[in-house]
Amino acid sequence: MNPITSSKQIATVLESQRNFFDAGGMRNLTNRINSLKRLEKVLIKNETSILEALKEDLNKPEHEAYLSEFYFLLQEIRMVNCSLKKWLKPRRAKTPFYFLPSRSWINRFPLGSTLIMAPWNYPIQLSLSPLVSAVAAGNTVVLKPSEVASSSEKLIARLIEETFSPEHVTVIQGDSKIAEELLEQSFDFIFFTGSTKIGQIVAQKAAKKLIPHVLELGGKCPVIVEASADLSLTAKRIIAGKMMNAGQTCFAPDYVVVHEDVKDNFVAELKSQLQLLPWENDMASIINQQHYHRLQSLLSDKAIKKGEDDPDRLHLAPRILPDINWEDRIMQEEIFGPLLPVLTWSTFEQLSCKLKNLPAPLALYCFSRDKKFIEKLLDQIPSGSACINDTMKQATNLNLPFGGVGASGHGRYRGKAGVEAFSYERAISQRYFVRDPFEILPPFTDKLDQLKKWLH
Repeated sequence: MNPITSSKQIATVLESQRNFFDAGGMRNLTNRINSLKRLEKVLIKNETSILEALKEDLNKPEHEAYLSEFYFLLQEIRMVNCSLKKWLKPRRAKTPFYFLPSRSWINRFPLGSTLIMAPWNYPIQLSLSPLVSAVAAGNTVVLKPSEVASSSEKLIARLIEETFSPEHVTVIQGDSKIAEELLEQSFDFIFFTGSTKIGQIVAQKAAKKLIPHVLELGGKCPVIVEASADLSLTAKRIIAGKMMNAGQTCFAPDYVVVHEDVKDNFVAELKSQLQLLPWENDMASIINQQHYHRLQSLLSDKAIKKGEDDPDRLHLAPRILPDINWEDRIMQEEIFGPLLPVLTWSTFEQLSCKLKNLPAPLALYCFSRDKKFIEKLLDQIPSGSACINDTMKQATNLNLPFGGVGASGHGRYRGKAGVEAFSYERAISQRYFVRDPFEILPPFTDKLDQLKKWLH
């Protein structure tokens, strides 16, 4: 297939997809399910190629790549196929008595021609997970993977070509110029995963054409450690979440705020957990030199690290930064790397005031045995999701909707929420050709008094 490089070629793809959508083939539920079954078979056949591409792009350890990008997708496809008929079943709605005889119901309809723009950090999963939702909902799709993860980008193009007809799903490869061309088109829906900065551009472009969209962004996800927490288990779970994909996860723990009474013991536990594992060989690499140098510029001389940096293979030794202040540069931007700042809090009021003044994160993590503390924190601090006494689990549970709030994005997807994101509810009322007891037509003399008697 020849590469698509111009706005004219993109417009041709979009026109072809609109014609395909208008022909109505994907309105059929069986066709949607069969499409997803084909995708499942293609993924299984290409398991080795998928793991190899992720190794080439990010040096992902095989177990990480398998669980987070391959198995995760298989589970979502199977879940969607199993439940799609139930999710799309028309829902009956009540009808006011003064509309009788009548019946009302709600149907879900696909949005039409959709654009999915995916990031580089989970290049396979974050390209194909929203695609599963879009296809299940009955849409056509233009998919733009990230060119930064180039091996995955090429593989995705091949997998999609093997699975779908181009008028149903087309992959368009390229850099930011191609992305800009795509955003000039009149899609019916846009799904974007990436940075807040680029998300703002996507939102502005979509707003000009009144295109509905979902933004899955990121932000600095805090971990709050209260004095009653099991410090050893807390440290283990935070380190596990932070170092997954070398910290290059939008909902990864970004920094820890620990109660001042247990800070020293907690930092000792973090150090112990960090030293236990061979991160030199079992941690993903930083995606490229640009991000590697950015992370190095955030380092502190007092950092506790395991192993040595290796710029040639983009390995950045994981670090705990125990003496960070809120004003430090590392606290002014999303880290997106294996660096874990540790700050302290003394009173809930102080902690709450600080967190409330920060942009709402994609995830909020809390470690505590105190139920009242947990409830208070969840009640007062907004976030797209939350997890108590662990990290990451809420965002990998396909039974839960995933998404941000405020600066961390808007809209939800995964499983049922994804099908709902790529479709809309159509309200339908049906009446019958019988006499209308509540007909409102002139002359209106005395009719208001009669209506009041009925309505009250």
